[in-house]
Amino acid sequence: MKIGIIGLARSGKTTLFNALSGAHAAVGAFGSRDANVAVIKVPDARVDRLAALVKPKKTTYAEIQFIDIAPNEAMGEKKVLDSAALTHLKNTDALVHVVRAFKNEDVMHPLGSVDPVRDCRMLEEELQLTDLIVIEKRIERIEKEHKKGSEHDLLVRCRAHIEGGAPLRTLPLDPHEVHDLAGFCFLSQKPLMLLGNYGEESIGTPDPSGLQTFAAESRLPLIDLCGEMEFEVAQLPEDERQAFRDDLGLGEESRTRFIQAAYDMLGLMSFLTAGEPEVRAWTIRKGTKAVDAAGVIHSDIQRGFIRAEIVGFDHFMQAGSMAKAREQGHMRLEGKEYIFQDGDIVLFRFNV
Repeated sequence: MKIGIIGLARSGKTTLFNALSGAHAAVGAFGSRDANVAVIKVPDARVDRLAALVKPKKTTYAEIQFIDIAPNEAMGEKKVLDSAALTHLKNTDALVHVVRAFKNEDVMHPLGSVDPVRDCRMLEEELQLTDLIVIEKRIERIEKEHKKGSEHDLLVRCRAHIEGGAPLRTLPLDPHEVHDLAGFCFLSQKPLMLLGNYGEESIGTPDPSGLQTFAAESRLPLIDLCGEMEFEVAQLPEDERQAFRDDLGLGEESRTRFIQAAYDMLGLMSFLTAGEPEVRAWTIRKGTKAVDAAGVIHSDIQRGFIRAEIVGFDHFMQAGSMAKAREQGHMRLEGKEYIFQDGDIVLFRFNV
């Protein structure tokens, strides 16, 4: 999973990128650097427990890649994303807009004042405008070549939707239409999460900037963080962090909250494999069939799929191994059409 982090200059994007990823990227570059990239392992207590039980040679967690996109202030106040940023964002699975909600007279907002709702609307409009330019160019080419058809009709619908002031992620599409649009990598079609970056003075204050109300009205997921404090906590030894968070009233660990919200937004979950060589979490979308889950591990397993031997996590922990779970009657034999459940432990049988 690849997530693009976007936002206006001096919103605290890179500070939060460092806090979430454990990286040490330089802050305050404002478009004078390449995108920061970091890969973090997804915390999963089930993987930890399986590894302690099975004692594998290798333990592999699911991963998320963060891409911190530097805004280019040289493009003017009303535009954030340049061509280099757009290239990075087209390859992401989702976007996170870091919205400045903290006040600091020493760190001037590029628009002169702190207004989170205005910033959200402005960046959303930029994403939509970027898509609209691509759509209009494609429609013009199709009409010039006299090749009107289903693609043309679909793009005309997309254009009308954006011109009506709505992002493509809110346009009802059937699976075939989603597939037909995939190659365009439209930015306003990507899932979007808002990440409110608040100051210390806002901790414990309900919706001080109106961002929660805006997110609810826009049906966008929102996480509230205090970037500066999150970064300070991230520098502490791991065994001291939660106590410090509790003292400051910061609640659950920010990385865990963020990853859970990202999984929910994208409709993701994990299935597990457990054996002496490796215990591993594999990320799939909710509703994935067994044969497609097999392909996440290797195309040969998908191609030669015979069956999936499934054991629930709790039953596996009680039994101690797949073999013992089978003896105790907790193993199920499932075919290609079985819909995977979060935390399923599987052994695929295949022949190629």
